[in-house]
Amino acid sequence: MPILQLIVSRLYQHVLELKLWLLGSLICAYLLISWVLFALAGESGLTDSPLTFIYFAATTASTVGYGDLSPETEAGRMVAAFWFFPGALLIFSAVLGRLTGVLVEGVRRMADGNGNFERVQNATVIVGYRRDRTPLMVENLIAGQDGDDKIILLADSKNVEVPEGVRLIRAERMDALQSLRRAAIPGAQKVLVYAGSDAETFNTCLAIRELNETVHVAAYFEDRDTARRAGRLAGIEPVVSNSCEALVRAAQDPGAGQILMALSTAGLGATIYSAVIETEGTTGGNGGATETAFLEKALSGAEGTLIAVSQPDDAAFLFRPFPKTLKSGGSFYYLASARLSESQILAGLEGSDVRVSV
Repeated sequence: MPILQLIVSRLYQHVLELKLWLLGSLICAYLLISWVLFALAGESGLTDSPLTFIYFAATTASTVGYGDLSPETEAGRMVAAFWFFPGALLIFSAVLGRLTGVLVEGVRRMADGNGNFERVQNATVIVGYRRDRTPLMVENLIAGQDGDDKIILLADSKNVEVPEGVRLIRAERMDALQSLRRAAIPGAQKVLVYAGSDAETFNTCLAIRELNETVHVAAYFEDRDTARRAGRLAGIEPVVSNSCEALVRAAQDPGAGQILMALSTAGLGATIYSAVIETEGTTGGNGGATETAFLEKALSGAEGTLIAVSQPDDAAFLFRPFPKTLKSGGSFYYLASARLSESQILAGLEGSDVRVSV
């Protein structure tokens, strides 16, 4: 008896929750019984073809009622009136309600940050949330014109004001691998880490490297030694606050503080951008290298100004006077009112064997 009560209780619970298996079973049983009843009533026009019967059931259940198929016998009309019409409406309403519930639940989970974007590719992921900083970060990402059309925010804060167009993932820990997977780290294009502390930022950077060995990661640190250590061990680009230096520069040279702020903010005038140059052959007489003078001329023709370069075998930034040549794989940094495209830069470069990654 207890076993029977348990079965009845479970079945009753599934009926209340309208489980998909139960709904599917009811639909199949209802269609089978209906087909038998119409067949016994002599409605061969409805029952001879399974596709015809399904079409009739669908148009009836959805209340479309095209009128091209209908019972022709008295018995068939009685079956339709007292069995098929009421049952079809009930089942159609149940299916519609179930689908609506699933969609609403999915949207609610996404809005609450409980979704999963693991299959999203080439996204820009922001790890960490600062109410006074994150919206500005999103604004600058979009203004930077670097393909940041899919932005995912991984946050552990309960009160998150998600900027428009940003997808939210909520987690207890920033460095949890499962949370980072849900935030599309394995297929991310770039990652920005701005966690609550240097220790959490450091651990998060290491966890990101476990999931994606090649993605470019920029992380903010308060401590310079921790930033340097993270850059070396996790292979990321650490960023340390230069507020002290900016304050001194602003005091010594009035206006310098505003200039430094403008140079780092997209959309407020000339901004610093970077690109990588790749040379397969010879440009300007140097095998596998590009004449810096040609590069400077090309940028100038596109309303840009070359400010620094770095060679692929040396992480140091080289300012004017620039080296004579920039080796293949080297990076160059320029000022412009907007990010220059590859074609804009190549238009002023001599040699068809040069490619630029912007």
